[in-house]
Amino acid sequence: MAKMKVNNELLRIMDDYNLFMSSEKKTEMPIVVNKEKTNHKTSLYKEQPIECDISFGETKMDCEVRDKNPFNYSFQLVSDKLSSRVLARLDEGNGVHRNNLPHIPLAEQQVTTPHFHKYNNSGFFIAYKPASLDAYEGNTLNIKDGIRIFCDEEKIGSFDEEIIEILIKEDGELPLEHDTDPLNGIMF
Repeated sequence: MAKMKVNNELLRIMDDYNLFMSSEKKTEMPIVVNKEKTNHKTSLYKEQPIECDISFGETKMDCEVRDKNPFNYSFQLVSDKLSSRVLARLDEGNGVHRNNLPHIPLAEQQVTTPHFHKYNNSGFFIAYKPASLDAYEGNTLNIKDGIRIFCDEEKIGSFDEEIIEILIKEDGELPLEHDTDPLNGIMF
């Protein structure tokens, strides 16, 4: 595995990045993931605009559900201010990440999913596990809990103080309850 590289572009604006990342952000809720990915037809995604009082270019939250499986997903905070675009990410169902850096002991380099990625002050995009993921060690993180943890970690709330929520629907799918019997309550 190749060694991780420093993002020199980000290092030049690290103070702006840190200020933006520590600031409160807002978006519309619920997030409806319903677009088919052009490069991976079995995955669904959604790009959701993010607003913040601290500007860091055009920022969005990308949500991807791989193979339409709610236990295999990622959420990203992205910006057009960086050519690499990704500012932070939560991965679930995507195996292990290795922080291949000489100052990290080999025994501590492996980070299992679920995990976050964020730039450290040296410009490396590091995988890490915040305390909010401790309960999920060795377990999968369902997407409804994952979106809440991601939004908490990245300081994203809703405009109307609505509950942080994600819905997975294929494009054109009607919002009908699947557990409801349409004949319930009708006497024959």
